[in-house]
Amino acid sequence: MEKNKLLRKTISYHDYKEDFYPFLAGIFAGAGYMVESNKEHGEGRSDVVVYDSIDGRVVIFEAKYSKTIDAMDQDCQAAIKQIDQRMYAKEYEDSCDEVICYGISFYKKRCTILKK
Repeated sequence: MEKNKLLRKTISYHDYKEDFYPFLAGIFAGAGYMVESNKEHGEGRSDVVVYDSIDGRVVIFEAKYSKTIDAMDQDCQAAIKQIDQRMYAKEYEDSCDEVICYGISFYKKRCTILKK
C-alpha cells in the first residue's frame, strides 16, 4: 500500500510533532521484526531501529514533523543529518551486513522519506 494511503487510513491529522514514530514501530513489530523505539544509540536517541536478523540488516529511522508541506524535503535531510551527527549507525557497522538509514518527515497525513 502506498505510504500516504496507509497514513490516511490509520492516523488522525490531530497527531502532531514526532508522535508518528510509534506508528512506524508498530508496523514493523507487527510484521515480526525486532524493534527498538527511542533508545540510546551513539550520542543520542534514535526514533526507531528495526533489526532484520535473517538478512543481517539494521534500519534506522529518524522522524521529523514538518510545519508546512514545502518543508518536508528539508526536514528529511535534517533527519539524515541528525543520524550522522549523533552517530546512531556507528555501533552496527561492524556487526551487521547492512545499515540502512531513513529520514522521514510527516505533515498532517502525508509523509516524505529520504534514504541515506
